[in-house]
Amino acid sequence: MTQAARLLELVTEFGNSISVYLKYLIFSYPKIFDNIFLLSFLVSLLFLFNKLDSAKELNIYWLSGISKKKIINLTILISIILIIFNILLSAIMAPWSSLKGRELLSDSKFTLVNSLVKVNNFNSPLKGLTIYVGENDLKGNLKNIFIYEANRTIISKRGEVLSDGDNSYLKLYDGTLQEKVRDNINIINFKSTLFDFSKYQLKNTSYPKYNERNIKWLIKNYNNKDIKEKEVREEINKRLVKPFFILILCILSCFLIYNNKEKKNFKSFRIIVYSTSFLSIILNQIILGLSGENLSYSIIYFLLIIISFIILLLFLHKKLRFEFR
Repeated sequence: MTQAARLLELVTEFGNSISVYLKYLIFSYPKIFDNIFLLSFLVSLLFLFNKLDSAKELNIYWLSGISKKKIINLTILISIILIIFNILLSAIMAPWSSLKGRELLSDSKFTLVNSLVKVNNFNSPLKGLTIYVGENDLKGNLKNIFIYEANRTIISKRGEVLSDGDNSYLKLYDGTLQEKVRDNINIINFKSTLFDFSKYQLKNTSYPKYNERNIKWLIKNYNNKDIKEKEVREEINKRLVKPFFILILCILSCFLIYNNKEKKNFKSFRIIVYSTSFLSIILNQIILGLSGENLSYSIIYFLLIIISFIILLLFLHKKLRFEFR
């Protein structure tokens, strides 16, 4: 919802149509889902274990002969499956959909009405063009229009929006056109004239960003001096290494299984697990940014995730060693 609200500027500021906005929002969803994947996974696990504990379902498992070791192994197996899915999402699906959204914007047509919703405001929906509208009845009828281009200015008392389906036009009435020709300014009064927007381009950026490039392009151009190596390296780590952090979140959430009634300060222990889990996501994001500095940092980032997972797993086994069957 927040992304949908933020992207409304594609309509109000850049003159895209509502249909283009909705399609672009759909193409943006895989990228949004990829960005919140770790957080969603963590919240889901914490909620699941707390739900099982509050409903006494975990105690039923233990009494039925299902060991905590089996629950941990099952959780790790699910995590591995989600790692594969996350890699496919971040390395293939999200970049592809983002690129399609970029191509959609680059091929979109200018819709004048949308960019002129803001009255009494100087709008610049197109490159090299500024428009001011005093009144807009939202039905295509405008009043007190001011249009500024590089070499001419148009002032009109009223106008109406026209469209042939592919292009937008503005028919102006009772106005003045001031055009600079060399060192002279020609002034022309008109009863009506037609202003064509087809010669202008939208401000949409058509050049793909690194997070919209496919993984093959990133690896191929890894040592290209014409690109920003740090950002490319960080993008590769985000797609191929970051998903393994799911293993750490998996083990941290499994600590909630350690909930024997005779254990003291369980509520405090639960808060520690929550805090550590969410702080680890923040720390991981910081380290991910540093991993783009050089290849050694990237390797350290991956090893840090694997080593942390092994240490946490051993620590969890130590905590529950007397409870495993």
